[in-house]
Amino acid sequence: MRYYKRADNCLYNPIHVKFNEVSGIGDTFSYTLQYPSFFNFKNTYFNVNQNVLNNINSTINSDVLTFKNGLVDEEKQVNADNIENSNPQVKYKVVTNYAVTFNKNHILSTIVSLMSFVDNEGPKYNELNNYNFDLLTGNEFTIGSVFNPNVDYLKVISNYVNYKISQNKELYYKDVVVDIPEDQAFYLTDEGIVIYFGVDEIAPEEFGIPRFTMEYKKFAPYINPRFYCTPENIYTAMRLKSNYRR
Repeated sequence: MRYYKRADNCLYNPIHVKFNEVSGIGDTFSYTLQYPSFFNFKNTYFNVNQNVLNNINSTINSDVLTFKNGLVDEEKQVNADNIENSNPQVKYKVVTNYAVTFNKNHILSTIVSLMSFVDNEGPKYNELNNYNFDLLTGNEFTIGSVFNPNVDYLKVISNYVNYKISQNKELYYKDVVVDIPEDQAFYLTDEGIVIYFGVDEIAPEEFGIPRFTMEYKKFAPYINPRFYCTPENIYTAMRLKSNYRR
């Protein structure tokens, strides 16, 4: 026998989110790295294949360390040049943090912010990585999976983002028009799909990372129900088991 879930309900994934923090301080380089890792709870109605979780964990860990190590190399080269040219050395600082933005229906969406500063100015680098995984298959999914079949989702997203830009033209580059690609950067929240762009991609650098939230309630006819969760239709494992016993 197995437990089931009605299509119009959402269920929290029975996985533990571990907070990781690694830090270090040197004369000209310091870092504070915060990132998540994921593990199964014991004795739950469903267990994610641990190899899937291990792959997600190693991917995030590798990306964070690659970012930090790249800045280590850059700082060494910059300060070596400064010493050679009798210029003062500069201090680098690397900071990463994260948020688990959607964790239901065997779907996991997580973001990791990667930032670096020089002499407390900046940020010099400001990046946002997204990790959108189907926990049943272990595969990352693209923006198209979030929409129902036969929806021209690239057109729907492009029209929405261009409309939002037109409402605040002064914030963006003149005459900017976006054409959303299949590999568009995004992440999920309980509210909707967050479409985002890199620093200096569609707006001046001081704008930061432009983000546009497509609320599920406004785009409900287009959205795959698996990704559409509201406070009213979220089931816990205990509620699911209780209904099963009836």
